[in-house]
Amino acid sequence: MRINILTLFPNMFNGFLDESIIKRAIDNKKVEINIKNLRDYTSDKHKHVDDTPYGGGHGMVLKCEPVFNAINELKKDNTKVIMLSPQGIPFTQRLAKSLAKEEDLLFICGHYEGFDERISSICDMELSIGDYVLTGGELPSMVITDSITRLLPGVIEEESHEKESFEDNLLDYPTYTKPREFNGMKVPDVLLSGDHKKIDEWRKAEAIRATKEKRPDLLVKEIKENEYVKGNKEERKVIKIGKYALIDDKSVKKDVIFNITNQFNFMPKKEVNRKELSSVSKVAISEPTFIESLAKNNINKKLNILLKQVKIVLDDETDDEGTAYVLGELDRLESMLLHNYAKYLDIDYVSLIQNKIDLLRNEINLKQMMKVETIEYKGRHR
Repeated sequence: MRINILTLFPNMFNGFLDESIIKRAIDNKKVEINIKNLRDYTSDKHKHVDDTPYGGGHGMVLKCEPVFNAINELKKDNTKVIMLSPQGIPFTQRLAKSLAKEEDLLFICGHYEGFDERISSICDMELSIGDYVLTGGELPSMVITDSITRLLPGVIEEESHEKESFEDNLLDYPTYTKPREFNGMKVPDVLLSGDHKKIDEWRKAEAIRATKEKRPDLLVKEIKENEYVKGNKEERKVIKIGKYALIDDKSVKKDVIFNITNQFNFMPKKEVNRKELSSVSKVAISEPTFIESLAKNNINKKLNILLKQVKIVLDDETDDEGTAYVLGELDRLESMLLHNYAKYLDIDYVSLIQNKIDLLRNEINLKQMMKVETIEYKGRHR
């Protein structure tokens, strides 16, 4: 993989590239990381990269020209151009895994009051590492590069990826090392037992406990300990999820894992009543491919409705109220795409839909501008 990072402050990356796993990955040719100075792509002798914003306001804005020049020189056919911005899609482990499959990435680090809006037209996506503001995109680019690089084949042991935080929407379990006791705090006895089955069970339970205490948002429903219910003919295993229950009728010895994630819900047409079950009024679906299909169907349905509405407002120059409504619906669809659906969908699909939304919004805005210019032109004739 090749990663180019476009920045105004290349010296900030010196320690980042010369230490630990990143350095080993570069030395072992698992990744190529190039730091590019944005000022090298300016055309004036003073190497200006920013200017004051049109319309007034505080701060300076990064200019189009140097960024466009850099992208035109660095971008290949397989390059994914990523702008680092507080307005971007939240960066997650799922996105890290997706980006780790790419061959060529180009990160653009913002600074000052942000980018000239036209720069986004040549970017494939915008990414954010959190809902807070930094002085620039350099630190986010390091965070994302580190997260992606460690996922590349041969950088760290594959087994390490499978047992990390955020796998199955759970935090990692607690770990201990020598000594067995320190300041009155002892290592749990189960970890010293040598019984690997009990250790695995303890770790799963501790991962759930830690997630419930520290990041309950990662869980849809509270997962309680397994219980066994004796029936007339056989013993059946019950997994309780909040006040609801799922029963494994096949075998009490069989290990059943339910991945409970915050995804989509549906209401059953009829209430389910059984002696062994609470009445079920809501069921969470967590099959990834099915969730992706549901999300795409929902987005495409809303987009098709908006396409018809956009055509109506474009044909009717007098419908200002309808125009405002459609613009609001486009904003809502974009917000839903980025904040509700993006983490379940492929990056390319999200970028495609976002581009379609931008295109429709631009068509409406262009119509409004032409309408204003026509009114002003007629006014001057009078």
